[in-house]
Amino acid sequence: MNIKQPKEDQAACWEYLPDINTLLEYLDREDLIELSKCCKRYRNQLDYQVLEKLSIYSWIENNKDIYYELIDSKDVKKALEFLKIDLGSKLKFVKEFKLYYNIDCGFAQMFLNLLPNIRTLSLNGTGKYDCCAGKGLTTILKCMEHLEHLYFCDINDRNDYYGNKKQIFPKSIKTFKIGCYYGLFYYDEDDEDTLIYDTINISYTNLYSLTIVSNRTLQNLSLGMPNLKEVKIIKCGSLDESKFEKFLKANPQLRILNTLLEDYSEEIIKTVLSCKYLECWYIDYGPWEGLKLNKLPYNYSIKHLKINTDIPAPLVLQLINSCKSLETLELNNYHRFSDLDWSKLERKINYLKLLSGYITLNDIKKIDSLMSFNKVHFALRVSFEDFIGKFNTEKINIDKLLNYKFIPSISKYCTLKLINKTD
Repeated sequence: MNIKQPKEDQAACWEYLPDINTLLEYLDREDLIELSKCCKRYRNQLDYQVLEKLSIYSWIENNKDIYYELIDSKDVKKALEFLKIDLGSKLKFVKEFKLYYNIDCGFAQMFLNLLPNIRTLSLNGTGKYDCCAGKGLTTILKCMEHLEHLYFCDINDRNDYYGNKKQIFPKSIKTFKIGCYYGLFYYDEDDEDTLIYDTINISYTNLYSLTIVSNRTLQNLSLGMPNLKEVKIIKCGSLDESKFEKFLKANPQLRILNTLLEDYSEEIIKTVLSCKYLECWYIDYGPWEGLKLNKLPYNYSIKHLKINTDIPAPLVLQLINSCKSLETLELNNYHRFSDLDWSKLERKINYLKLLSGYITLNDIKKIDSLMSFNKVHFALRVSFEDFIGKFNTEKINIDKLLNYKFIPSISKYCTLKLINKTD
């Protein structure tokens, strides 16, 4: 097999089809579906992989006329009857399902009858932060004893809608991720009514990864959650600094923190840097303009710093230099290499990822002369061939840099890596 060819061409190069495990390493889900259609030998063996993840959205996309008729007749649950007819006994393979937000009790009960052993449930709203899932949500959740992973997007249900029931989520969940179309979660905490997410507390001992959208939840978890390792905080409005600090101190076992805040402060930055065991900090959003940072504490545990927001270049360097054990620095859409004064970098970094898509001849020359990184990975906005052609016309041989060599990627995202020749 020619491993230099793109993934989509590799299957055609096999003189024979290998075992299932080998196939799974090279083929994505769409490829597996096509293979199961045309190859009887693999059809039954691939059922699990093909049917493991299902989405109501895919059915709607392919059956729009039928779906709108069901909406008009208020009989959306009939879509599940079609699912039963189409898949029959093979429904046992389904472990993950993506649902639309409006769930009535009839739909919920039929869903449970067909798919009682779902491990992962995704629920999407309409792109509006005030979207309510409906009372069918509790019908589903209270009976899903094996549910481990929950993903909610644009679901903003209030507790009073469910009769102020204290907790509607099963205690079996290990991952609970919450997202929103507009990035930040808009929620007025001055309102006495609480969100369903505010019911998460220390009784959810199986939680490993959690999205927090309110100061109330921070307070609920401030007695410690020993199994909690990954946290994302999405907060519109003021993050209560005292509750944030108390939460982090009570949960020293946290390894990954993702902050997506409307407002940052010096105290919030210092609180994160003071964590002794945190390994990854992802700064996803938040205005930093006008923020002044005095002497920051050194951190010796953070190994991966990812910045995906418009932080002024001097503050970026302050953060980098405060992380004394930093191994991977990832700069996404808001920063180009030339934005930062790299001469002020206090230590060598093993891995730099530049994902803005902008890379220039001067950037390449600067990287080569600085020798501040063992490896540099950057995305391209053009094809690899166009990129090579550009540098050839600018009279630079990219294969003859002094300290680095190019390794082209076969990825469809057109990424390259620079490997330091001296290591």
